[in-house]
Amino acid sequence: MILIDTKFMNEIVAYGLLLLTDIVGYCYILLKVYRIICFSKVTLDQLPLINPYKWPFSFFRVLTQPYFRFCHSLIPTLKIGKVAYDVSTIVGLEALSSLIYMTMHIRVSIYSMAEILLEKIPS
Repeated sequence: MILIDTKFMNEIVAYGLLLLTDIVGYCYILLKVYRIICFSKVTLDQLPLINPYKWPFSFFRVLTQPYFRFCHSLIPTLKIGKVAYDVSTIVGLEALSSLIYMTMHIRVSIYSMAEILLEKIPS
């Protein structure tokens, strides 16, 4: 039977957690960039002189269309009398903001766990 030193195992787990912290940090950055692209698409949709089907504006539509289509499939259009409101875009943007907030807190909690493990290791 192979006995593994607990100090060595704590170091491996702590550095694995630090690696996971970096990966979650990269996801955080990617989500923030994607949120900027989504906000840009919504803003460009409101400007009447910009054709969203021509380059470079089609870039925003192509990147965000699957996400907004998914949000639209989850949330139906609100119908009040003869008027219909599509709130799926707003809910989708807020869900993206909430996901960014959660990844930030996950990153901080994983980092604090790694820090606690590294403090327990005797020098």
